[in-house]
Amino acid sequence: MNEHLEFNSDAEAQAEKNLFRNRLIFAFLFVLSLFTVLIGRMAYLQWIDFERYHLLAEDNRISVETLSPTRGKIYDRNRLLLADNQPVFTLKLTREKIEDLAEIEQHLAKLLPNFSESQRSKFFDKLRKTSRSKTLLLPYSLSESEAAEFAVQSHKMPGVVLTARLKRTYPFGASGVHAIGYVGRINTKEMSGLDERSYRGTDVIGKLGIERYYEDKLHGEPGIQQVETNARGRVLRKLETIPAVPGKDIQLTLDIKLQQYAESLFTKHKRGSIIAIDPRNGEILTYVSMPTFDPNLFVDGIDQKSYSGLLNNPHKPFINRGINGKYPPGSTIKPFVALGAIEKDYISPTKKIFDPGYFEYKGHRYRDWKRYGHGLVDMSDAIVQSCDTYFYELSLDMGIDAIHDAMAPFGFGAVTGVDIPGESKGILPSQKWKRETKGLPWYRGETIISSIGQGYNLTTPMQLAKATAILANGGKIIQPHLLRGQELASPQQIEIKDIKNWERVIKAMRDVMHGAKGTARRHGAGLPFEVAGKTGTAQVFSLNEADYEAENLDKSLHDHALFIGFAPVKNPKIAVAVIVENGGSGSGTAAPMAVNVIKEYLKTNP
Repeated sequence: MNEHLEFNSDAEAQAEKNLFRNRLIFAFLFVLSLFTVLIGRMAYLQWIDFERYHLLAEDNRISVETLSPTRGKIYDRNRLLLADNQPVFTLKLTREKIEDLAEIEQHLAKLLPNFSESQRSKFFDKLRKTSRSKTLLLPYSLSESEAAEFAVQSHKMPGVVLTARLKRTYPFGASGVHAIGYVGRINTKEMSGLDERSYRGTDVIGKLGIERYYEDKLHGEPGIQQVETNARGRVLRKLETIPAVPGKDIQLTLDIKLQQYAESLFTKHKRGSIIAIDPRNGEILTYVSMPTFDPNLFVDGIDQKSYSGLLNNPHKPFINRGINGKYPPGSTIKPFVALGAIEKDYISPTKKIFDPGYFEYKGHRYRDWKRYGHGLVDMSDAIVQSCDTYFYELSLDMGIDAIHDAMAPFGFGAVTGVDIPGESKGILPSQKWKRETKGLPWYRGETIISSIGQGYNLTTPMQLAKATAILANGGKIIQPHLLRGQELASPQQIEIKDIKNWERVIKAMRDVMHGAKGTARRHGAGLPFEVAGKTGTAQVFSLNEADYEAENLDKSLHDHALFIGFAPVKNPKIAVAVIVENGGSGSGTAAPMAVNVIKEYLKTNP
């Protein structure tokens, strides 16, 4: 009995030893596996994924900020500032540091009552869609009192930081806006076409005019700055800086004082354009498109109410009339048609025709502006007195293609290449043009009205100014431009068969202003210099449809008034084109405006 019990005791003891050994081995293997996993994880973090976690750790104390480039300034020809950069306060919002966007929006609504609700909602909608790592600048400039109030309440708005920036400003406001342009917030469509690296930290871009055309020159390149911060985001020290490259300053050919003076001439007549060019080199001295608007409204983003007011303005201030306003040129093209006719021997300049006040062709009567006609007139008389009948008859001898070929070298029907985006080319009709655009043949009756700048003819004020400058300088095809000091290709020369023909046309234009029968003689009297000019009236309401009685027509149906001219006649320094929408007579409205611009310019440039 005892022996049996002792045997069982030894067996149990051995079993307990085995169990203990197994448990020990299991525990050892378990601990070993844990150490293996731990060591493996440490190795992975230390060697394989070191770079990633090192950067994450660095982000906890080092932040990289983009340094926005300073936009280049814009000056006029006399070094007066047209576009400047003004230091202002704004707020910088970092999405990942903001827990409750709605709460931040409510705080800012109370803090910034002048920041409209529509602009605020638009900004926060954009912020919600933006990557959490990105920072956005509030499109609003804080006043000093608002900045001080934010400093007091900043603890309530984590992720929002007061910062200083440079804001684009236009010291002369609305003056010259269609030439200078303005900057505005970069939209999604614009950003998709930009080099994102070049526009880091930049939220504005040139939208119109020079600001847009020379964006590459004005923008500059952003820089980078590393700063060390504490847990609250406060900057402790700067570690490394790669400075931003500022944009280039540019100087324009515009004379802003002349610009303001020319714009003031539209006090009574609200819509139109005046463009003045130096015919010697193509420099644009003044570029007026009326009405204008204040570009400063767009820099931080215009509110909906102000934008709607401009958009619905019946005078359409957003239209850039200088390059996009397309008008029948009227009688302003007569010198060019006459020059082409005598250069190509379609008529002798001394041949006279009789004008009874109308021209009949196939039973249709085309009326002259002077009801009872001008009597016997030659080419010079036809220009001086603006005789329509002379050109009606001449047009049938020339044909539409010859008229086209006479005017095309002066730039009609083609873009001038001026450094303003979006230029229209107008229409210089021909048989080919009508077949391609209308799918119809050309009729001789259309040639008759084309000879006096009506019918299909459409031109821009810029084209008229360029053509006038070319006529003034003796056929040198200049390039109209706004950027001063740029290298331009050597100008081409219109082929001249007989220089006396040019002299005849220019003398006739001189007599328009200073001759006894000139249509603008009252505006040329008493000037200390001689002006060569041509008046024009573009019909909105056709004389062939009914008798024209201006007082019985709506203002929008009144004729457009036009004038082209240059001075001094013997050594031209300025060429001008004027169009006044619904201004009536060119001699009564446009001519005095052009003469006043010429006088103002020659005061300081004799």
